[in-house]
Amino acid sequence: MKDRTSERIEYINLGESDEGSLFDLSTTGACWHSKKRVEKDAVVSLKINELILKAKVVYCRERSDGFRLGLQFLNISAEQQKKLNECVDAFSRGVSITCGVIEKP
Repeated sequence: MKDRTSERIEYINLGESDEGSLFDLSTTGACWHSKKRVEKDAVVSLKINELILKAKVVYCRERSDGFRLGLQFLNISAEQQKKLNECVDAFSRGVSITCGVIEKP
């Protein structure tokens, strides 16, 4: 596994829904706890506050309470990257965020 080179946020419980919850967020990807299996290489849409990003599922690991999905953001524009960086930075300073998977295959 590659070493992480970007700041990340862990144990996010905001925006939890019937679909699952965001566990980890960085400027390059996220980890989603899902109640349903999603195939590796599937593309999902992740909404973080008002920002909607496409992400590829790089792994799906079964756990006793569901599945942990590793997500890698795809084709992020410079403007989206700027907003994502601001979101990660703001949350690390205590500003709340909301999040959820809004589209799954």
